[in-house]
Amino acid sequence: MAISIREVAAQAGVSRTTVSQVLNNNAQARITDETRERVRRVAQETGYRPNLLARSLGRRRTDTLGLMISGLRNPFFVSLLEAAEAVALEAGYQVLADTAPASALGSYSEHGRLRGWPVDGVLMWGFPHQVASNYLGPQSQDIPVVYLGYTRRDGTCAVAFDLHGGGRQAAEHLVTQGYRRITYLYPYRAGLQEPANPSAEPADLRYQAYREVCRDAGLEPRTILMPREEETRAAGLEAGLRLAALAPSERPDAVLCFNDVIAVGVYHGLRRAGLSVPGDMAVIGFDGIEEGRFLDKPLTTVVSPADVLCREAFGLLAPLLRGEQAGEARPAEARQVLVPTALFRGETA
Repeated sequence: MAISIREVAAQAGVSRTTVSQVLNNNAQARITDETRERVRRVAQETGYRPNLLARSLGRRRTDTLGLMISGLRNPFFVSLLEAAEAVALEAGYQVLADTAPASALGSYSEHGRLRGWPVDGVLMWGFPHQVASNYLGPQSQDIPVVYLGYTRRDGTCAVAFDLHGGGRQAAEHLVTQGYRRITYLYPYRAGLQEPANPSAEPADLRYQAYREVCRDAGLEPRTILMPREEETRAAGLEAGLRLAALAPSERPDAVLCFNDVIAVGVYHGLRRAGLSVPGDMAVIGFDGIEEGRFLDKPLTTVVSPADVLCREAFGLLAPLLRGEQAGEARPAEARQVLVPTALFRGETA
């Protein structure tokens, strides 16, 4: 049976208000060290656990951060969730995750888990055109939000991977290895287009970098859209089988994939069709998920460190959280942090 604050107060010989102030670490309360120690000892011995919702109402904060990520079918986002929870826990927060059901381009639900929930702040993975207010409503005006994954030009705080630098590393690696029919495999038609708003960031900086490397090397950029707009192994497998079915003269000799999940699917599709990797076609991915290391030929990929991303993001969010708790206005200036990526040279390219 749960122990109530009334019972803790009775056993410690103090008021319920004193118990609340001690367990909430209220340093301003005039309570002796001996009383504080006695209250904590009784709470521990009785196994008292505070009602977090009730405590949050009194303190006007929940010590909870919202994390909006693009589903869990991609192992990269599982790593991102684990990294966010580790960083938040160190700072005394817990994480409430809300996931888009389909993919990074898929829409978060307008009736998702975070809408209306009293979180203290939000970390949101999203393309540059996605904004928290579309999914959180007016709530987003009252809490700090830091965006993850992509650089932005909309006056918000963001921590982004160096997708352009990573794209260059991948494309230049393929060129230096002697590949000449290099194709970029991408799941979203809209992402390859230049933004309609000149102030907006291009949706896929990897593609921008790939085009630049091809131009510098005197090669023709080749782009293949996925059979369906999906970032899954199944979609990658289907794309790999279609590539393998092309005549050798039309077939690319290397494929640069949007991410590792797609690259793993392409790899299996090519192998299933009887082609060798990288002999008949090289494959390179993006993200650095663990699964790629366990293929019979480890996947060549651009590693995007989720732990560094989350630590940098909390570094931007923490002062905003402190300002909210102190009732201060949020800083007007937006901050952008770019997290470096690094090429891992496996055996597929």
